[in-house]
Amino acid sequence: MVCYLFWKSRGPGRVSPGRFLVVMSWPLQSDFASMLKNPHVGFRDPELQRCTVEMNSWGQPRARSGNFASVYRGFRPDGCEFAIRVFHRRQDERLEHYRRVSQYLQGRAISSIVGFRFDPRGIRSARDGKLYPLLLMDWVPGVTLFDWIQSRCREGYARALHMAAGVWLHVVGELAHQGVVHGDLQHGNVLVSREGHFKLVDYDCMGVPSLLGRRNLETGLPPYQHPGRNQETPLFSGLDNFSALVIYVALRALAASPGLWCRYVDQTGYDRILFREGDFLQPAASPLYRELQRLPDRQVVFLAGTLFELAQQELGDVPPLSDVLRRCEVPRRVVAPADPWRSGPANSARKRHGMPALGSPVPAGSPALSGPPRHCAASPPQLRPPSHQCRKPAGTPPVRSKPPPQQGLWWAVGFATVPLLVLFLGALVLLMGRLVRMLVPPG
Repeated sequence: MVCYLFWKSRGPGRVSPGRFLVVMSWPLQSDFASMLKNPHVGFRDPELQRCTVEMNSWGQPRARSGNFASVYRGFRPDGCEFAIRVFHRRQDERLEHYRRVSQYLQGRAISSIVGFRFDPRGIRSARDGKLYPLLLMDWVPGVTLFDWIQSRCREGYARALHMAAGVWLHVVGELAHQGVVHGDLQHGNVLVSREGHFKLVDYDCMGVPSLLGRRNLETGLPPYQHPGRNQETPLFSGLDNFSALVIYVALRALAASPGLWCRYVDQTGYDRILFREGDFLQPAASPLYRELQRLPDRQVVFLAGTLFELAQQELGDVPPLSDVLRRCEVPRRVVAPADPWRSGPANSARKRHGMPALGSPVPAGSPALSGPPRHCAASPPQLRPPSHQCRKPAGTPPVRSKPPPQQGLWWAVGFATVPLLVLFLGALVLLMGRLVRMLVPPG
C-alpha cells in the first residue's frame, strides 16, 4: 500500500512539525486486470463471479482505455455480453454522479439508453484486496453514427439519411420527455445497432433532475457543443439542445445532398459530421454555410440558417429541437432566406418571410416539419442498416409496370362498328342480287 505524507501548513512559511496528512493511492489498472482474470475472486456479485472476460493475444483482459476508466467485455453464462467499466483513479464527484444517474434511470425505459448499473463496491483490487466502484453496462454491437453516415453518403442513399433524421428526432424527444440530459451528444457516442436502433453511450456528462445546477464534469466535443459552453457551464435541461440540432441539420443536409460528405469530410480527412468549429465562429467565411443556403430543400435551408444564428446567441437561449422545427416551417412562396451576415439582423429577415423570430413564442398546435412524434412513442422507430442488395445498380432503368388493358374502350368501339357492318352486308347483298339478275337472262 502506497501513501504520500504531507506536512500540514499553518500559513505562509509556518508548518507544524510532526503533523501530516495521509493520502491513499488508487489501485493501478493492472491491479484490476489481475482480478478480471479470476472473476470468481474479483467480483462481489455472485452472478458476475460466473462470467468470463474477453482476453487479448497475450492472455490478459482486453482493455479499452479512456480518460477516466477502462472498459472490458464480459460474457455471462447464457452468452449475453456486457461492459465492465473500471475507474482509473478516485473521483468522488464522478462516482456520486453515476450513483444518482443509476438511481434515477432505474425503472425508466428509454429506448436509446443502454441498461447499466453502478456498484460502489463491485470489484476487488489485487493490491489490497479491498472493493472499489464498478459500472456495468449492456454491450451494444454496432457502428458509430459517423461510420454509418459515411457508408450511406458514399452509397448516395439519401432516403436512409432522411429516415435517420426522423429516428434522431425521436431519440432527442424521448430524452427530454424523461428529463434526461446526455451532455455530450456527438458521433462517437451514438451507436447504430444491428437492428437499426440508435443507442447512446458514455454517460460521464449525463444530467438527471437531482444533478441539474451542478457543474458539468466535461465540456463535450466541438463542434457539436455550443461555442459558449465551458467549464463554468452548469448542467441544465437545455444543455443538449444545440448538439441535437447540429446532428439533425447535418442528417437533413446530407439527405438533401449526400455529396457534401465527399467535399467536406472525405476529401479533407475530417473526423466529424460535416460541421467545423470555425463554421459557427465565422459563418460569413464558411463555404459550408454558403453551400447549405443553396440546397434545393427549403426546409434544410431554414434549419441551417437557424443553426448558425443560434450559435451566435447564448447557450441558454437555444430552444429544443421540436420548437426549432415548428419555427422553421417554410411558406411556399419563399425560395431562400436572407443571409443574416449580409443583409441585417436575422429576426427581421424572418419577419419579412412570415416566420416567427427566434425569441418569440411558438404558436400552440403548430406542426413540426418531420413526421415522427416530438416525444416518445409506443415503439421506437427503427432504422434498418441498408445494404447494396437493397439498391438498384447505377444505370439500371426503373421497372415500369404494364398498364391494364382498357377493355371498356375496346367494347365501345366494337359496339359502334356493328351497325356499320350490318349496313355494309345489306348493301353487299343488294348489289349481288342486281348482279345476278343482269347476268342471268330472263326465262
